[in-house]
Formats: sequence, structure tokens, C-alpha cells
Amino acid sequence: MIRRAPPISGRQEIANQRPARTCLTIVVIGIAGSALAVGLGCRGETLPRLNENARLNENAAHPQRVIRSISASSPGGDVLWSANLETGDLSQWSLPDSPGGPRAGGGVFNSGIAAANVEVAPVAHSGQHSVGLFIDTSGGADAPTSGTRLFRWLEPKMYQELYYRVWYYFPRRYTADGSPAWWNVQSWKSKHLDGDDPFFSLNVGNRLDGSMYLYLYDQNKRVSYTQAIANIPEAQWFRMDTFFRCAPQAGHVTVWQNGTLILDAADVQTRYSDGDCRWSVNNYSSSLNPATVTIYVDDAAICSRETCP
Repeated sequence: MIRRAPPISGRQEIANQRPARTCLTIVVIGIAGSALAVGLGCRGETLPRLNENARLNENAAHPQRVIRSISASSPGGDVLWSANLETGDLSQWSLPDSPGGPRAGGGVFNSGIAAANVEVAPVAHSGQHSVGLFIDTSGGADAPTSGTRLFRWLEPKMYQELYYRVWYYFPRRYTADGSPAWWNVQSWKSKHLDGDDPFFSLNVGNRLDGSMYLYLYDQNKRVSYTQAIANIPEAQWFRMDTFFRCAPQAGHVTVWQNGTLILDAADVQTRYSDGDCRWSVNNYSSSLNPATVTIYVDDAAICSRETCP
């Protein structure tokens, strides 16, 4: 049985892990296996504010972004939506249910052998509840992939630039062992008249020693953005923040783990030219070892202007 983790203050955790000022490099790996080192700047500085009124308007100028670590002293951005799950269900993910009918704000979707359940959990980041995202990847031909996905589309359809925050808890080490191996825990999709497709995903990989880590995957270019800065901790909560600019050409994706910059992809396509943007928090794979996996999620939020408080 998993022991209940003590509540962790996001500000305190980031402050405790605040790095010294050091410069870093991200390695981009393409299909052919070639590697390109891209310098990003330095950690240990405050994050600049962005235009809070940036909407889905391709004629608007894109402000130049200086990529830095998240400062514990920053007041944080404006919270547009959040889900602390203390309602005891997943209703916060779909609000508002009117106008526009049910699931006007988002929704929960399962495929294969999967379920998302909110209860008085064995672990919770804050309060009494978290959501357990369960999948069973042993379904074989009857269920070649399994996934549970918590979607939010209201804010991503309204704002061009947003910051996303999620707290994760991985009870133990897991291995993605499919062919190819992939395990998706966040995605940004774009929907247009011909359907909806993922553009960027935050995936879990395994290092040579088996440790888990997060990397970005560009679905269109089939390119992975990897990093050697941080591993996924086991049996403890950790915070993920992502900046996402929704654009058909000058898109941008930046990822922080516990306040430290780990990934950055600039000048990329993040939606269809005639499509919108949609965000989801997932547990989704074709093959994992062990085959049955439950990870926990809590205190998700979407913010404008800068990273969530």
C-alpha cells in the first residue's frame, strides 16, 4: 500500500531546489540519429512576464522570450482554470457545462483498458483527493494501446500563449518496452475539419540504468527533444510547468520540472493553420513493464501571463 505523501508547497519545493546560475544545453535528436546541441541560456533567474492578452491571432507580434528558471519569488500568473479535485470527482475538468452544453470546458476520455478515478486517495498533493490514472497494457490485439486522458480545451482555444501546471506522483519505476517504446503523460492536440491530431507530447523514457525521465516529442517532424538534467522521482510528488504557444508556424514549447528548465522547442508548428489547440494530462501507452500502471495527478492549473502560482 502506498503511504500518503505529506502536502508539499510548490513555492517551498521550488525554493529548496532553486539552482545556482548555470547555463544548459538541450540535445535534439532526429530520425536519422543526428544530434544538434542547442544552447538555451542560464538557470537561476526570474521568468519574464508575457502579454496576458495574447489570443489566437496570427497577426499579433510574438514577443521574444528569454528562457529561464522559475523564481520562487515570482507572484505567478493569472489562474484561468484549476482542478484541486476536492469535489470528489472530475467535474472541474469539464466546467463550465453551460452555455454550450455538457463538457464545454473539457472532458475525460478512456481507450483500451483504462480508467480515471477520484477518491480519498492513498496519496494527494493537497487536500484529501487526487486522481489515479490507471492503464493495463497487457490487452494484446484486443487493446493494442490503453490510455486515460483528462482534456481541457476551453482556455487553449481562447488564448494563444498559456502556462500549464500539473503535480505528478509515480509510485514506482516503470519501463516503456514497446516497439517503438512510448509513454505519454501530457499532449497538445489541434482539431480542424479533417480531424484532431497530436502536435507535441510530454513522454516518459528510461535511461540506461532504468531511471525515468521526461522528454518532448514533435509528432509532425518525428523529432524527440531529450534532456539529461532531471529524472522523475519515485514515490514523491513533483511539479511540471509548461509554456505553450499555439501557432501554425512560430510555436514554442518550454518545460520546467520543479522550477528548473529542462526542455525547450522554439519556432515549431503547434497547431493546424485552420485548427485550434487542446491540452490533456494522460497515462497512455502500448506497452509498459509492469503492464498495469497507476500514476496520480493533482492541482492542475492553466494560467496566463506567466507560470502558475
